Amino acid sequence: MLPIIETRPRHPFAAVMALALLGGCTAAGGVDRPASASTAQCDTQSIDSRPGRIWWKEQSWRYASDADATAAYQAIATGSDPWPNWFTPSQQDLAVGTRFQMALGKGQPETSPGGFGTFDNIESVRDVRVHLAVEYAWKPDIDRVVTYEVIKTLPVKIGPIGPQADPHGCAWLPGRWSQLQMMVPSANRIDYLKVVAVRPIE
Repeated sequence: MLPIIETRPRHPFAAVMALALLGGCTAAGGVDRPASASTAQCDTQSIDSRPGRIWWKEQSWRYASDADATAAYQAIATGSDPWPNWFTPSQQDLAVGTRFQMALGKGQPETSPGGFGTFDNIESVRDVRVHLAVEYAWKPDIDRVVTYEVIKTLPVKIGPIGPQADPHGCAWLPGRWSQLQMMVPSANRIDYLKVVAVRPIE
């Protein structure tokens, strides 16, 4: 079998990226390393940041040029789009009886749910960061998971979770689990739901 030859131009800082990747980080998603003085000022908008290098290795092949790939990454790093850039959600209704989970932070009552839930099983705070792509600034003290059940037809958008570049710990949060976005005002969300179970996570 003939070898596959890469014909696309390499990133101009490929050597730097390779050395940085070999130099050291942790598991996929990069959330295991605590924030330090060197990462506290992480410029996540730079393609040469740690999140940028991880994204480049995984996703740059999708783009015809380095410039297009860099622009796509920077759009992720500068925004907070909850969906992947290749996906456009459509609105639908969750039927009565449908259950989903949501991670809550300290001080957030179960009767005041956030806007997003998942059909995947949340087992740890790491799941919330890596697979649900919840940045530290959004929920710094996650301590429990709530299972909700729909009691009144609930308008939602459903799809995969888009990635985020988190300045805290200079982390790349890939997302990719399922998510639903409730399309009702925050003050009215609990009118559509009932709490089925609450359990701690760490």
